[in-house]
Amino acid sequence: MVENKIKSVVILGSGNVATNLGVALHRKGISVLQVYSRKQSNAVVLAERVNAQAISNLVDLREDAELYITALSDSAIPDVLSSLKPLGGMVIHTSGSTSIDVFNGLGIANYGVFYPFQTFSRAKQVDFSAVPICIEANSPENLSCIRSFGKVLSDNIIEMDSEKRKWLHLTGVFACNFSNHLLALVFKICEEKGIPFEIVKPLVLETVNKAFIGNPANFQTGPAVRNDVVTIQKHVKMLSEFNMDMADIYKMLSLSIQNLRVNGFHKE
Repeated sequence: MVENKIKSVVILGSGNVATNLGVALHRKGISVLQVYSRKQSNAVVLAERVNAQAISNLVDLREDAELYITALSDSAIPDVLSSLKPLGGMVIHTSGSTSIDVFNGLGIANYGVFYPFQTFSRAKQVDFSAVPICIEANSPENLSCIRSFGKVLSDNIIEMDSEKRKWLHLTGVFACNFSNHLLALVFKICEEKGIPFEIVKPLVLETVNKAFIGNPANFQTGPAVRNDVVTIQKHVKMLSEFNMDMADIYKMLSLSIQNLRVNGFHKE
């Protein structure tokens, strides 16, 4: 195992990813020197958790950190990177959908990508040990440095270029964001109809567990895959009286299930 050479970091950002990364690194003995946020109060909240200095002006960035972690929204990354003063350490971003090319022309000598493929929230600290971390860099030496740094948190370090990472990020939207939204709709039904939401949990866990045995389409169940028109129409009627948006989602997903079953996946 290559020894991690990075002992000090500055975190640019104070949101979900920045908070989870900062706390995890602090617990692993990595020194978090500063936390930057446009709002000083946001920087202070995370800085206090990781024993760092809170700043809200990029002019105040320390120049002696070994790594600068840009954990910001995709829209904010270009502006912040272009506003950085000359720094001695490597600069990385944590975005799934932002290309490494965002560093081009900025005069940053050492840079890369450190994308943890997981959902994060400030309220719950993620265990990084099983989190896939996708990395990319502008040189083999920097890639090796980022890999050894990543192994401080996780053994699942994957080299991945920007194009593949972009598609991986898209899968995350389907697998995480969309599935969570569907569960939120289930919660709405349960809440309004007096059904305990917890009753759904064993069903969801079994579905997810089966999905990773092989192709999830092979384990599809329910009225759509059976072409049970009577039940589908009954459900659509119920939802139309409950919430038209949910009725539309039901119809769209049922049709998608049927199309995948009949035609398989193909590019348009």
